[in-house]
Amino acid sequence: MWRSLAISAASFPFSVLAFLIGWAARDLRFGLLAGAVIFTGFFIAAVISLFFVKTYSYLDAALPPVFAALWSLALAPFSFGASLFSAPAFIGAGLLLGACMVINKRYQTGIKWLILPGLIFIYEMLPINIPGPVDDAFALSGSAGAIIIQYLRRTLPHIIKDLAGARQGGGRQ
Repeated sequence: MWRSLAISAASFPFSVLAFLIGWAARDLRFGLLAGAVIFTGFFIAAVISLFFVKTYSYLDAALPPVFAALWSLALAPFSFGASLFSAPAFIGAGLLLGACMVINKRYQTGIKWLILPGLIFIYEMLPINIPGPVDDAFALSGSAGAIIIQYLRRTLPHIIKDLAGARQGGGRQ
């Protein structure tokens, strides 16, 4: 988790440096593009490093929505007038990835259940967008579907067992 946090924190100074170098070398537009490319690379590396954490805490599961909020704030100046990035869809993808990470942590469902929400999180992070809400709705419904399938298939029996144990334990007191 700390590696991912360090990578994302390092993205800001390196992006500013790339922006200044690109602006000095060519023009403002090239500087913005260079800064955005460096920033995107660092954030993708931070998200990917989250998947290689052997054991993570519930605090780590809260990182995707935080990354999404920071990234949305960083892209806000570039999003006005163009529908290249959807901040609500990206924050929603971060929340869904965080929910999958919590389910994975609590019920040991396996890393494969994080692949689809992780890919959708990265897709929503990139400033690539099909005009209209179709791609965001499709991506988020796929991630929500992964949570529902994971919930029904893997965690529902554990939750029922936990509730039954709590009921039996609560009746003795």
